[in-house]
Amino acid sequence: MQIQNFSALRQRLLELHGPGSEELAPFLSDRPMVKGTVYTLRRKCSKPSCRCTTGQKHETTVLTARINGKMRLWQVPEDRFEELHDRTEIYRQFRKARARLIKEQRKRQQEMLRIVDAIAKARTRQP
Repeated sequence: MQIQNFSALRQRLLELHGPGSEELAPFLSDRPMVKGTVYTLRRKCSKPSCRCTTGQKHETTVLTARINGKMRLWQVPEDRFEELHDRTEIYRQFRKARARLIKEQRKRQQEMLRIVDAIAKARTRQP
């Protein structure tokens, strides 16, 4: 996404939300994020004389993400572990904030519907 377009999107979000934008902080940040999870994969190989047969499994740091419905796995170099771990955490926080925003919007809609129903009841007269 182009930076100027990104800035315009953030500005529009602020306009739509109105005052009190604390909950918008995850959406307004320009820190890069990565979809997925970084973790250490521990596994055994098929060699009968390998150390992993005695319990010392092989360790590989990986990034996994679901892309187009399929789980993908990439090996992560040691020097990029912290960076990718931080970026996946930013993505997780972004998604949680999005879920909170949806929940809050639903609450507002329900409240508006209660008010509209109360107005209808107040305005409705028996024939």
